[in-house]
Amino acid sequence: MDIDAGHYTGHENLELISQSHRFNDWMYEEILPSLYGDILEIGSGIGTFSEKLINDFPKSNLTFTDISPVYVELLKKKFDSSNKNMAVYRLDLNERIDYEKIGYKKFDSILAVNVLEHVENDEFAFTQLYDMLNEKGTLVVLVPCHKFLYNVIDKNIGHYRRYTKKELEHKVRKAGFIVDETFYFNTVGLIGWYLNGNLLMNPRVSGTGLKVLDTVVPVLKYAERLFGKRIGLSIICYAKKK
Repeated sequence: MDIDAGHYTGHENLELISQSHRFNDWMYEEILPSLYGDILEIGSGIGTFSEKLINDFPKSNLTFTDISPVYVELLKKKFDSSNKNMAVYRLDLNERIDYEKIGYKKFDSILAVNVLEHVENDEFAFTQLYDMLNEKGTLVVLVPCHKFLYNVIDKNIGHYRRYTKKELEHKVRKAGFIVDETFYFNTVGLIGWYLNGNLLMNPRVSGTGLKVLDTVVPVLKYAERLFGKRIGLSIICYAKKK
């Protein structure tokens, strides 16, 4: 997969999603409870969640990463020089040397949102992330789920896979983690993904669909609280280092 931002297949989607403020706030609320201390963000992209982490963890050491050299430079210009407690690195999750440059047994929390599906050898990545955590440190992962939803959109944005809950938990445990909780996220998004990618065969995320989704987020949050998180477009996993 070409990672240069000028050709990066996910760049357009990052731009669209960054404008979905209610949706991003909702997603962030779901991943926030397990984050603490010194935090490593995997796949920071254009810094959508990085800004939120800066606001919520002003006393923590924050490390932002991305595989794209262009995004790394963007993140450095945006954050690196503004605070001595921040650092930015390039991180290819299949390159051991990149992990070594950042350091092992260094973080209390690691956050990876919509990243592991882009990694060919995700089991290697999970073991390396385990080693980067301090004792009792937490890993928070959000990945796309349901094999039947894998379609032209996934192929276009460089997804190697969509996960099942069982597969994700198996790979996380195999790396040494204890799984605290796994649950689905974004029920309505599943319908839009299926219609757009499986039925209409549109290889791009629908900007109109994202705007509609962003508008109805308050209703979706209430519905998921009411009926439980039994199905969704994504899976969120909280795991802990032994």
